[in-house]
Amino acid sequence: MENNINAMLPDDLSRAVMVGRVWNNDGPCVVAVRNGEVVDISGHAPTMSDLLERDDALDIARSAPGPSLGPVQQLLAHALARQAGTPQLLAPCDLQAVKACGVTFAVSLLERVIEEQAKGDPARAAALRADIQTIIGSDLSAIRPGSDEALKLKESLIARGLWSQYMEVGIGKDAEVFSKSQPMSSVGSGADVGLHPDSKWNNPEPEIVLAVNSRAEVRGATLGNDVNLRDIEGRSALLLGKAKDNNGSCAIGPFIRLFDEHFTIDTVRNAEVRMLIEGLDDDFRLEGSSRMREISRDPLDLVRQTCGAHHQYPDGFMLFLGTMFSPIKDRDAAGGGFTHHLGDRVTIATPALGALVNTVQRSDQIAPWTYGTRALLHRARGTGVAAPGAAQAKPNTTFEQPIYPSLAGKRVIVTGGGSGIGAGMVEAFARQGARVHFLDIADADSRALEARLAGLAVPPVYLPCDLTNLETVSRVFATIGPVDVLINNAANDDRHTLADVTAQYWENRMAVNLRHQYFCAQAVAKGMQDQRDGVILNFGSISWHLALPDLTLYMTAKAAIEGMTRGLARDLGQHNIRVNCIVPGGVRTPRQEALWHTPEEEARILAGQCLKQRVEVDDVAALALFLASDSARRCSGRDYYVDAGWYGA
Repeated sequence: MENNINAMLPDDLSRAVMVGRVWNNDGPCVVAVRNGEVVDISGHAPTMSDLLERDDALDIARSAPGPSLGPVQQLLAHALARQAGTPQLLAPCDLQAVKACGVTFAVSLLERVIEEQAKGDPARAAALRADIQTIIGSDLSAIRPGSDEALKLKESLIARGLWSQYMEVGIGKDAEVFSKSQPMSSVGSGADVGLHPDSKWNNPEPEIVLAVNSRAEVRGATLGNDVNLRDIEGRSALLLGKAKDNNGSCAIGPFIRLFDEHFTIDTVRNAEVRMLIEGLDDDFRLEGSSRMREISRDPLDLVRQTCGAHHQYPDGFMLFLGTMFSPIKDRDAAGGGFTHHLGDRVTIATPALGALVNTVQRSDQIAPWTYGTRALLHRARGTGVAAPGAAQAKPNTTFEQPIYPSLAGKRVIVTGGGSGIGAGMVEAFARQGARVHFLDIADADSRALEARLAGLAVPPVYLPCDLTNLETVSRVFATIGPVDVLINNAANDDRHTLADVTAQYWENRMAVNLRHQYFCAQAVAKGMQDQRDGVILNFGSISWHLALPDLTLYMTAKAAIEGMTRGLARDLGQHNIRVNCIVPGGVRTPRQEALWHTPEEEARILAGQCLKQRVEVDDVAALALFLASDSARRCSGRDYYVDAGWYGA
């Protein structure tokens, strides 16, 4: 078995659809492997459980856009080297229950009976093995569990005093299905696996693990190591929890390969799982294999026995299918059989799934399990652990923005983001875990905003930019690179009279309020077309709908923006780019309060509105978040008002 990075990947990597989980900076993300590149798809499925529930999981894994985390070979190399400060490979499951089937192969059945008869003493194993094989034979693979033949053998063994609880689940009608470990506790490829410090007789169990969703649909498969403590379990079946569920006692990975036209349940049925154990301190080497075609119970029967009307798993489950590997080669003493030494390197592999590689240590000496379901929930709610891609609540406010997982990691540009409505956009998207750049010429306000939000997991970045200078606009957008969401917010509503307007002032007002929206859209369109996904939100105004005084040029530009929105929506819709216009009402901003707010103005606005509360910046941001998210994936070419019912009521 080759000990290299490529051997950890499927032989047919180019056509394999693989998904997994990676710890990136401060938290886990769901990834897909495409053409050798690891792509973060958390914006489409925040957990692996979510992904496996989706009918379009294959499409998401194959083509959903997301940030690249680099080559898969680099990720695996970092996993083996445990290089700090780099994305780290995790077990590919998260919220799923981790279940395991025991005694599903005849040879493992014999070894379980020996464990039980030996009462945890490895010195008795060889003699017991010979005695039991003499009585019942060594080949039980022809016996179908639950059959008449199995019932006759059971009666014979009971009469001889040799019936065992392991025989019951090995050849009886009911399979052994137990809880192997807790959701989020499994370790991934490259990590240490743990032995309970009390155990002196133990071994790995190389297995195929099915990934099953809440509807009991098998969506794919991966590899697993069910660390087995033969001495502890052999003393009593009631010690199964101590024998099976310890820190690092369950390894799964490296990735889940999704079922498709090239990889099916029949691939699993015919797989051969190979294992290599390499001793660090004694150069011990042990190879073995487990041929799935010799399994006593069909994998889908094991799924049915695990999940059905009798037991549901709303987050899905991972199901270890068992192993025929029986490590009886002596290591430390004649007749003592195999047991692990600390530092053993265990490689479990099959061509269609790659290889799972782990190092054996004590469970009380490896990294403790600290990131569980509660931490994942805190991350989703924006509390507790701060991480890129995690939403974070806005402090000191009673306004509660919803969390849109699809916005995590999105590349967002907000024009005029230094103050007012734009600043609200910047903060709202940054708190969703988006990667925000904001453009403005109000330097003091912008730097103050950047400093205030610097503590966020993904702080926004301010870039000075005069949007009336199209060369500057082109250069700044080229510096930023591909964009997922453009928010065309920048504008200036200076009052003016008809007599005061000059040709130069006209051109300046159109450049400030209209022209840049078109050319910013042009700057991001190519990248959005290439990725076949994108959102452009243009900002209009209620002013021209109400025919407010002293704003003719501003209203002219804002009216044109609604027409431009519909045109761009039509032209770009074929590329799956959504274009909408947000039409704010009388929003309370520092600029409005400082320049034009009076008690009379307040009364006039409230009198015109259906709702008798002023529209705040957060109200506008809430609409923008929705329209930019996947929740609005069928919304395009429309004007959306947030005006408390002022216009048209």
